Amino acid sequence: MAIYMINGGVGKHIAFTALIDKLAEKGEVQMMTAYPDVFRHHPKVKASYSHEEPGLYDRVPRDTDIIFREPYYSPFVFAKTHLLHEWAKLLGIEYEGELPQWHSCKKWYREAKEVIKKIPKKKFIIVQFGGGQSPYDVNQPRIFIPQGQRRAYPLNMAQDFINQFTKAHPDIAVVNYSMVNEEYSHLGGCCVLNTAYWLYPELLKASMGFVGIDSSLQHMAAGVGVSGVVIWGATGPEQFGYPIHGNISNTTNHHMRPLCARFGDNKNADGSMWVDRDILSTAVSVEKLMEVTEAMLDMKLDKEETKGIAEDDCDCDDDCGEDCKCKGA
Repeated sequence: MAIYMINGGVGKHIAFTALIDKLAEKGEVQMMTAYPDVFRHHPKVKASYSHEEPGLYDRVPRDTDIIFREPYYSPFVFAKTHLLHEWAKLLGIEYEGELPQWHSCKKWYREAKEVIKKIPKKKFIIVQFGGGQSPYDVNQPRIFIPQGQRRAYPLNMAQDFINQFTKAHPDIAVVNYSMVNEEYSHLGGCCVLNTAYWLYPELLKASMGFVGIDSSLQHMAAGVGVSGVVIWGATGPEQFGYPIHGNISNTTNHHMRPLCARFGDNKNADGSMWVDRDILSTAVSVEKLMEVTEAMLDMKLDKEETKGIAEDDCDCDDDCGEDCKCKGA
């Protein structure tokens, strides 16, 4: 029996779910993590433990293999491969472009439907312009400055985008994924729901898409097959992204990666590279962000309601906590 241990943020944990099917072919999969809810309802994860669970090691059989492989301490740091490619190699499996998998349950689905009722308009998009904070810190009485400023979209430009978007689309609400103690939560013209992060995958299913940075929202969206727009700065989609999204960076021709692009295809039609490392010092213009967001909406204007939970998702009707009947945690 093996327990896979992960450190890091929510997005990194969700990304790891892309590897679970391959790991399950090697044997039983259990997880030890700061975010057990990410894995709690995955059909191929037998148990999902919290790092901080009291008496955890007294409950785990002594012959258990505890496996920890950290891709941030590997050749991945040279930014030549995708995070999941290097992580898979460290774990002895092959990554072939699989997307993350998010599995919900009936209780979460019901709760998400109630949260959606708080959104002032039937149609909505979800935005995330800053990241790096644990969602468990939501009640910290402080203003949070996102980690990795080069990943964040400038606050004034984010506000300008929201102003332009709401003027162009008065029938579409903007839901701000930011937590209440983040400076980005104060953006005008949008609503902050202040709800659990594990409900957002269902909100994404009901949305018109998302606009965000390289952070947890883009991993969640990939996990439920919802495409959106990702703004790249200090990092690139060849490291952390997915071809399901429209990935944009401040290249000279402002190329939008096609939503149907093949994984690993980083070139424009003329053969030029669309990812430019000079983007680290400048941000994608608001005009360009509006342009690619409009392109996303053009593909989704006929979408009216949530997809609902998938048939293979957990039937758990309990509180999904320590006594959750669907997972022997």
